[in-house]
Amino acid sequence: MKKTLLFMGLLGFAASARAQTPIVMGPWTQVNTVGYGTFAPGYDVVNIATASPTICWALTEEYSATTNTPANTYLVTNNAAGTQFDFGPISAPTGNQAYETANIAPVGVSATTAIAGNYGANGGGEILRTTNAGASWTKVLTFANSSSFLDFVHMFNSLDGVAVGDPTLGYFEIYTTSNGGVSWTRVPQANIPPVLNTREYGLVRSFFAQGNTIWFAGASSQATDPVRIFKSTDKGVTWTASPVTALLGSVHRLAFKDASNGIAYNYDVDATTGAVTAIHMISTSNGGATWSPITPVNSAAGSFYRTDIDGVNGAYYSVGVRFPRASPSVIADFGSSYSTDGINWRNITNINALANNQIFLTLDLIASGTGAVGYAGSFTDGQGAGGVYQSNRVITSTTRDVALQSELGVYPNPSASGIFTVDLGSSLKAGAQLTVTDALGRQVKSQVLNATTVGAKKFNLDLSGEKTGIYTLQIRTDNGIATQKVVIE
Repeated sequence: MKKTLLFMGLLGFAASARAQTPIVMGPWTQVNTVGYGTFAPGYDVVNIATASPTICWALTEEYSATTNTPANTYLVTNNAAGTQFDFGPISAPTGNQAYETANIAPVGVSATTAIAGNYGANGGGEILRTTNAGASWTKVLTFANSSSFLDFVHMFNSLDGVAVGDPTLGYFEIYTTSNGGVSWTRVPQANIPPVLNTREYGLVRSFFAQGNTIWFAGASSQATDPVRIFKSTDKGVTWTASPVTALLGSVHRLAFKDASNGIAYNYDVDATTGAVTAIHMISTSNGGATWSPITPVNSAAGSFYRTDIDGVNGAYYSVGVRFPRASPSVIADFGSSYSTDGINWRNITNINALANNQIFLTLDLIASGTGAVGYAGSFTDGQGAGGVYQSNRVITSTTRDVALQSELGVYPNPSASGIFTVDLGSSLKAGAQLTVTDALGRQVKSQVLNATTVGAKKFNLDLSGEKTGIYTLQIRTDNGIATQKVVIE
């Protein structure tokens, strides 16, 4: 999921400890309505890519209760507000119509140019490119080896991208582009960790990107095998891999709320009934080098929804169906939520979820202020309405962390050197997120406050490389936020 960080500034200074006015996402707004575009009835939106608050591309498949229909159609916003859509097939004149699309990636912030990665039921792969909002597609790469299988494509910006496929010739088949997807070059074997065994492969859409960094999850054809999570910090040119012993067989989805902190999960499915019987989740605080088990909690405040997750701007987001579901299902079984730790979740909205078709299948958010905006995918009704929902409101903490705010101190302030001592007091717990933004809202510092820093109750904040001016320090906790204005003379 592409993460385009649009930092628009924090929400005010800590001139006093009074609570800020909450700005909360939701409810989601249905933006695909009858009469706009040619979006067909009876389609699921199975993957979505938000390029800006008003531009998104999505992958769709025709709904069938009995047949596994291929995902090989798309939609894309076609008006300035991002509320109307074009719809059509993803295919090239010489393309293999039996192929299914893994995902679509916009090329930069564009509603006209995108790439799509296709895979075949029996293997293979191809990358298609459009420059006219999907009206036509051109094949730009073929995964020609008999054992090839494309898992996903991603564009970091308008020029640089990566495509990842299963191992062929003894190593993962990974390609990069530096000209907007026009041409692709396979990454050398020396730049990729060797495969563990012949059972290791990749999963379709099981990846996450943030800035120039991208992670993807390995899998195994043997359900009892541990898996690995691969990482590149240079847009797919070189890779490392970290073992994950707490998840076996596969990783359904993964997301990072910042460069260090991420979560991933899979779930067990009863082979007879198709019901989900267990969820297994892990978290990392060191960028994916190591992972530990955690357990998401359902409470009156909210639930973890297991269909899809995202991470942006210090928080995780989930949509879809919660576990366990009631029998028969109730409205509260479907919704969207956010969390700062992956364990405790707060509902964004599940009010009238069934009545409004808000049984979300996927989402993609981008940062805005201290929160996020973007799109979620659902399914269309018999008239072709629905399927896409938009939120242009910021998700943020609804309360001030009063205890932390009363103890937070920064000195010397102003500082001639740009180096400050931050006094954290005694109420803060490890894992809090610290960010610093300048007067234009651009983030200049981000870090997670670990147990050592919190235990010392103070630390040095080095902004000596920044220009003179006014900056805003924010610390986000599970209880809310605390902020402080700091000045470099």
